[in-house]
Amino acid sequence: MIVAAAAGAVGPSGIAWGVVLLVANGFFVAVEIALLAARRGRLEEANERGDRRAGRALAALDVLQFNFSAAQLGITLASLGLGAVMEPAMAGVLERVLGGLAVPGAVAGALSVAVAFAVVVFLHMVVGEMAPKNLALTRPERVALALVGPFAVFVAALRPVIVVLDALSNALARLVGVQPVSGNDLVHTPEELALVLGEANRRGTISFEDVRLLSAVLRLSERVAEDAMTPRTDLAMLPSDATIDEALELAARSGRTRLPVFGRDADDVVGLVHVKDLLVADVRSGPSAADRGGLGGAVREIVAVPASTDLDRLLRQMLEGRSQAVLVVDEYGGTAGLVTLEDVVEELVGDISDEFDEDRELLDVAPGVWLARGVMRRDELESDLGLVLPDGDAETLSGWMVERLGRLVVRGDRVETPEGWRLVVRTVEGRRAGDVEVRAPRDGT
Repeated sequence: MIVAAAAGAVGPSGIAWGVVLLVANGFFVAVEIALLAARRGRLEEANERGDRRAGRALAALDVLQFNFSAAQLGITLASLGLGAVMEPAMAGVLERVLGGLAVPGAVAGALSVAVAFAVVVFLHMVVGEMAPKNLALTRPERVALALVGPFAVFVAALRPVIVVLDALSNALARLVGVQPVSGNDLVHTPEELALVLGEANRRGTISFEDVRLLSAVLRLSERVAEDAMTPRTDLAMLPSDATIDEALELAARSGRTRLPVFGRDADDVVGLVHVKDLLVADVRSGPSAADRGGLGGAVREIVAVPASTDLDRLLRQMLEGRSQAVLVVDEYGGTAGLVTLEDVVEELVGDISDEFDEDRELLDVAPGVWLARGVMRRDELESDLGLVLPDGDAETLSGWMVERLGRLVVRGDRVETPEGWRLVVRTVEGRRAGDVEVRAPRDGT
């Protein structure tokens, strides 16, 4: 081995071997950091382009901990060899130089050892550690691709030793209650990714709008179908024996483009009718048709999902099934509401207004005063205005006020938060609040 061959070298040859060991130390440091920082996605792209080095790098990432053990073995051997070879060789050269300058022997020996030690430590830190580490952090994929081949040769040559050392280190880790992880376990949680996005925005490498969108994507799995649905009480529903004229009249009156069709009652939804299908059927039936043909083939099948289905999974299901809307059912199997693809997308990008959206959920009516719809979600209101609605399990603003009051709301009901926000029911729709006036705390209160 290099270390064994260099052990007996002195003078300039020892310094030469020291340089070799210094480069070897930097090599193992660079490999270790590059494998840790390399992005799997970029390596996979390189592999798809036919770069064989990328395949080896991906294989190394799959056994990352084992390769860390190999890199640490290489760093340790190189560092020990550097101290055993380069320092005495350099000290010997310096001692001869100082002796030629008529420096007393004792002084020359002590001075040469001290200078040699300082130089070797400096070179080891800067050339053997810091420089390759910074290079690998700056260009991890390029460094990994360049060095993974020679590193694989080193691993193959010393595999038995590495296996034993890796097993001992894992056993020691478990002894102190730490479970070793594999390369596949070294992934970021959504919370960690959100922190990364925030830091990227502060550094100016990603815009605020992109951060907001990506953060919404990360939070999509935290939302459930119940959060995004149009509740059953707001649905425009048709009996299965309705005619096209009745369906078109209901669509025009409600402004809804998708109408669930029920059989026995509203909990027995048998399908869904889309306005465009009604118009096509209406044209085909002709203006003189006796009964306008009924709904017939305009009724589409509708998929039912539990109210607890997370939106991340629901979005994938809707895209894979090419479904524009799904029925949301509660724990008893009854109709809870309807979720459209637009509803899920709005969870990502915010409200999408169309020609049927006449009212916004939150309107500015005066400085520090807003008018919010009772069906507006609490978390959206809190996010938009910065207030906090304490306690309660209700999802909507109206539901929260009902919980605080302990009864159904009536016009004029008022609730105040500990911070001084005042909420007043201005209108009532059925058994819930229609419009709620929200007033910010006054200055000094």
